[in-house]
Amino acid sequence: MENNKYYKGFEGEGCIEIWTDQNRMIIWEGYFNTILEGCYQPDYSPDGILKCYVNQDGFFDDIWEMQHPLIVLEELKRFDENCLNTTDHNLIRESKEIIEELTSFIIQAVNYGEKIYIEYT
Repeated sequence: MENNKYYKGFEGEGCIEIWTDQNRMIIWEGYFNTILEGCYQPDYSPDGILKCYVNQDGFFDDIWEMQHPLIVLEELKRFDENCLNTTDHNLIRESKEIIEELTSFIIQAVNYGEKIYIEYT
C-alpha cells in the first residue's frame, strides 16, 4: 500500500521514499528535514538515520537500507520542536503526525521481518 498524503501538494519538489516489499511512504523533503532537525542530538548513532542527515549521504546518495530500525525508532522518539529553526505550527503538527505514522510503519516492518529502504528523489 502506498501512502503519499505527506507529498500531496508538493509534487515536483524533492521527496523521501520509504518502502518495504508491502508498503511505501512518500514524504515531502521539507517535512522530513524538519523531523530530522528536531531529532538531532550531537551524540547520534553511526548506525541511525541521523548520520545520513548530518553527512548528507546514505539515502541522499542512493537507496539506503535501514539496517538498524530500532536505532531509528529511538532517534524518532527524541523529536523536540524546541530544537527547530521554525515556529510554523502547521509544519510542526504535520511533522509530529508523520513521526507517528513512520514509527508504526517501521514497527510493522520489523514485526514482519521486512527490509526497509529509503531514498531521496
